[in-house]
Amino acid sequence: MQKKAQAIQKQNTAPHVLSHGGYEYLEQKLLAEKTKKKLEEAAHPGSIDDVIDPPSPIRRHVKWKMARTKKTGEMTTEAAKEIAEKIVSHFKLTIRIIFQYFLNAMYNRVFSMQDSFEEQATQGSFIPHGR
Repeated sequence: MQKKAQAIQKQNTAPHVLSHGGYEYLEQKLLAEKTKKKLEEAAHPGSIDDVIDPPSPIRRHVKWKMARTKKTGEMTTEAAKEIAEKIVSHFKLTIRIIFQYFLNAMYNRVFSMQDSFEEQATQGSFIPHGR
């Protein structure tokens, strides 16, 4: 049984360095840091926020990277570092695609409304000053 577990562990190219609490403890720790940061920002005299919203959930890729980052700031293995770089580049690409989709949707909506108004104006059904 132990040999089987050791063989499986040898295949793990990106081991984590979490303590006994695992991902649950890591998430609690990161949420506490986010909350503390929000409270500090709200405590500044120029802050306009009266109500402090709870922090957003920690993203999976952030937890994955934090679980494989040593206290010195370096990744546990080269393989983990490569995987983390791929995850970050994929995340940035996804955000860029979503943003571009949003911009295109807004652009199309504005111009379709403009076309609709122009069509109504040429048909005589558009009254710019109301009824």
